[in-house]
Amino acid sequence: MSTQLTIYSVGIQSVAGWIRHPAPGTVEMSRERAAVIDARGEMEASRTVVEAVDDIFGGRPKDPGAGDAYARVWQDVIEYGESTRFDFGPLRLGAQYLQEASEEFESVGVPRELTPTGFMYDNPFTSTPQAKHAPVIGHVTAARMPQMRQVYGPIVDRVRAAELVKVLLAAVDETLDFNTFAREFPDGPLPLRDLVTFYG
Repeated sequence: MSTQLTIYSVGIQSVAGWIRHPAPGTVEMSRERAAVIDARGEMEASRTVVEAVDDIFGGRPKDPGAGDAYARVWQDVIEYGESTRFDFGPLRLGAQYLQEASEEFESVGVPRELTPTGFMYDNPFTSTPQAKHAPVIGHVTAARMPQMRQVYGPIVDRVRAAELVKVLLAAVDETLDFNTFAREFPDGPLPLRDLVTFYG
């Protein structure tokens, strides 16, 4: 079975705002999409995805065994919010590929925490448990974007996993461009964007 690494340029602060003050119809549409996932019967979790929607938007206690369902909801919230999406895959040997790519990147100077295996398990949504299967949530903060650009830029032509580097750089550049705009916004700075990743 193939997997995919999906990368979003999105502000964690903005996501929190969308959850606290959802736009009209947001919860209803999220529940409808969740019901479609539940109807496929693909997930084994202690909560349905619809229930996970209600837990997250309702501020209800989170079930430790429902990480997979919560991850689907977080991706849905980001996908249909103000974000920019970048996809890498499908990957037939996803975990193995990403592990080997991370080792290669580290060997040419990328800090371990900025390699895919360094950030792709760093769930920023600490109010909900990490998924046990998929999608696993990762995160790189806005503050790390300049360093990420600096270390990935020179290695495009030096690594076998060059296509992955190009996708990561595209996401980083989008985020840096937005953050420059956000800092200079005339009516005051806007929330900065991070990278949030979903693997599975």
